[in-house]
Amino acid sequence: YDELEQGNVVARQKWGSIPSKIFMLRFIDDPEIDSKVESILTSAILNFNKLKDDRSRCHRLLFVFSGLSSKARTGFLSYMQRQRDIIRLTDELLSLCQRQRQDAAPDAEAEMDQRIRVLVVKISAQFPEKAKMESALTQLVSLHDEEIYKGFRATMDAENTTKSVRKHQKSAFKRLVTLAPGIVDTIAPLWKCVGLTFINRGLVPFLFEYSSSGSSMAVDGAVDFSLNSLKSAAGDLLDFITKIFPEMLKHSSDELFSIDELRSESALEVEERLALMVKYSKAIPQAVPKSTALKTQLAQFVRAGTSIRQAKYAAFLATQIAHPDELCLALTGDMVDNLDNRHLDQRASSFAALSRLVQYAPKAFEGYADRVSTFLVQSILMGGLGLDTSSGSPSEDNGSDEWVSREQLADGVLCKIYAVKILTSWLIGMERQTLTRERVQLVLGMLRQLVRGGGEMQQDATTPAQTRQHLQLTAASCMLKLASLTHFDHVLNAADVSSLALVVQAPCYEVRSTFLLKKLIPSLVSWKISVRFIPALFLVAHDPEAILRENVKHAVELRLAHIRPKAGSPSVVEESLCRLLFILAHHPDWDDSRMADTLELFSRYVEFFIACVCASQNVSLLFCYAGEIKAYKNRQTADALSRNIPNDTFTNRLYVLSELAQYLLREKSASANWPVNVYPGKLTLPTDIFEPLGDASETSTVRAQPYLDPEFIKRRSKAPTAAQKRSRIRPAGGP
Repeated sequence: YDELEQGNVVARQKWGSIPSKIFMLRFIDDPEIDSKVESILTSAILNFNKLKDDRSRCHRLLFVFSGLSSKARTGFLSYMQRQRDIIRLTDELLSLCQRQRQDAAPDAEAEMDQRIRVLVVKISAQFPEKAKMESALTQLVSLHDEEIYKGFRATMDAENTTKSVRKHQKSAFKRLVTLAPGIVDTIAPLWKCVGLTFINRGLVPFLFEYSSSGSSMAVDGAVDFSLNSLKSAAGDLLDFITKIFPEMLKHSSDELFSIDELRSESALEVEERLALMVKYSKAIPQAVPKSTALKTQLAQFVRAGTSIRQAKYAAFLATQIAHPDELCLALTGDMVDNLDNRHLDQRASSFAALSRLVQYAPKAFEGYADRVSTFLVQSILMGGLGLDTSSGSPSEDNGSDEWVSREQLADGVLCKIYAVKILTSWLIGMERQTLTRERVQLVLGMLRQLVRGGGEMQQDATTPAQTRQHLQLTAASCMLKLASLTHFDHVLNAADVSSLALVVQAPCYEVRSTFLLKKLIPSLVSWKISVRFIPALFLVAHDPEAILRENVKHAVELRLAHIRPKAGSPSVVEESLCRLLFILAHHPDWDDSRMADTLELFSRYVEFFIACVCASQNVSLLFCYAGEIKAYKNRQTADALSRNIPNDTFTNRLYVLSELAQYLLREKSASANWPVNVYPGKLTLPTDIFEPLGDASETSTVRAQPYLDPEFIKRRSKAPTAAQKRSRIRPAGGP
């Protein structure tokens, strides 16, 4: 790498692509490969031991990162995330070890031993030779040595520099060699992984220098490897560090909140710096420094910023300054005045800023709340009072439903979008005791109408398609945001869950892909929303874009399938089969008059679920879950997407889907030679959507009656199986 950094053309042609190929190995997700790549990163690629200071180390890090392909950068950052995840587990383990002797009560000791055992297993699974690592960590726990625990925890402290990390590493290892030399080699990969030697707070000031607008840094003996690429790399790394190691920025807050950076002539650079400040402030609350100059600059961005991003970022930061009440009250009043100020050419910035103020400074907004909320719903969303909603794009003028980015939307459309955000943020920021039924229903009613109506709120249904697309996506995202809060999740009913699931099938690709990949899946895998939203994932079964189906399969298999409410219970994905069948029974595409065609259409959803979830060890459980539906009926609720269909019809559809699921599970088990046995446990279905049948005789009658359409079975039996289809494929040049 020294030759590459010096600009050796021959070396770059010969070796330049190798680092990208190395970091792309992360996508294999193999512990042995990951451990080797981490060793190569710290020793052969970065090789910080040979570099004399943090400035040189920062330059090497940026040089490496800036030379990677886009996918390799993702892999590099994923290794940083892996390090953060393992650090969390290891720090928790060592913390428990330090507390172990303090909790002398037998019950507390047993509980702590169990937690330690779980952590040992989780950590060991991240490294090769899992059994040996488990044994070594168990011995480490049994040492009860405070000096080792403190030393190793110090190597993971994000507030330490490279020199300090290495010092603690050496002293802790020296102590470990004395007490338990037999486990040193086994445990070494773990401590090299969690030791913050290649990224730590010592590099942060130089990352800020590189990312600053006037950066002209150079390192002795190194060529200028495109300062723009290094500047971009520094910005990307700072952005990621703020997300996973915000503690590293504590000692560099002066550089982060530099007024000079906010006075740059480049609006884009100002937006990027404000965005970084926002992420840091969210990670470390009340971190914005007390500065009159900063307060004045932020207020200026809110009132007269050159872009929407400047206004909304500055508004959030204004709420994070110490004692912000007076400033927030003044800014909120100004933004409210601008909402209906028709003399302003651009009002969207005021709407965007207010969407932040109402959530993070709710007291400042309380005096305007009822008047503004009614105005936004009736005059902006339903009326479009004085708003220019024409983007000027030819596609919109021609009535096209072609997607346009938010940046291309007219100011009036942006005002509508941020009106939805203001109303949602108002509810989220409100204290529980100030919530009223009327306020919740006003906002929730608006969101329901936008989600179910495809973004339409006009009585004459004249909203342009491009506006409707953005409004539906915004409303669906806001409803998910409400679902992440327990007290609002309880208000959302089964019809709300079903309507959100149907957004995954929106006609516009950008709407359904953004909602699925950027909102729904991240919220589910991070446990921000209830598991009752999992079935929505499987509605991508008919999507023409394979990438969406692949992302769902990946999320289910790697992030959700192992999650169980308690040990030994079915996983949350296995339990979701019944909820999926419920959503399908209420799906608007269901046609009772053409049952065989309907079942052919809907079998794809169940088959996709089986492909993502079913295995030899759970096929019997899924079969029993599907059959258990015939002991229940559809629970009728006050707010249902019934379309005037009787409740008994939905119940009958559930029984049809029950038998369809069992038919397809039998088909899968037969092709894979899996036995289907009676599940020994007792299964219960979710009571919010299912109601038990009245008595045993009624249940027996339902179970004995066939519901699956014979015509569908006849068609299915004639159709070639997957194995038969594969057998027809011949290699090139074959007979």
